[in-house]
Amino acid sequence: MDRTEWLNRLEALHVSLRDRHPVSDEALTWYREARSALLDTAVEVQARTVPAGNTVRRSVRVSRPAQVLLEATGWSAQTLTLDLGAGGFAVLVELPPPFGESVKATLLLPIRGAVSTPLAVVGSAVVGTSAVGPLFRVAFRFEEPSEEVRDLVQTALLDDILEQLVFWDDVLERVGV
Repeated sequence: MDRTEWLNRLEALHVSLRDRHPVSDEALTWYREARSALLDTAVEVQARTVPAGNTVRRSVRVSRPAQVLLEATGWSAQTLTLDLGAGGFAVLVELPPPFGESVKATLLLPIRGAVSTPLAVVGSAVVGTSAVGPLFRVAFRFEEPSEEVRDLVQTALLDDILEQLVFWDDVLERVGV
């Protein structure tokens, strides 16, 4: 299968599954393998840009604004995500959350072609650095996300990636298409 066929098949199955249309077991297996290969390879390609000595991500992140309500004991913030990945997200907030404490995050995930899906997850702040002016950039890691949470986040990620994929020649070559 050439690159165009592979991309067309992946996108067609992605849209069908996202819109909850039935697909064959064979097609579902192919889709899951292709999605996994694409996301894993995208992480490898993104890792190349990480300076030596810095931590490399285990899942791909994309610039993805999504509304999020963050809540912890004595603290809350409503903001937009700066980026989103299968393992967590980052935001800018006026006051940082209590570090080391679980934070409830309710994300309103915009998924192309569908109504935004509210997604409640528990996470913890893992990195907080001063950002522009008085704001703090804080990264959150999902704590034990369910399979449903992982699937919804990966669906949103794949929406973004498929829009940009034409320009990801390096990723496509490594996937083998």
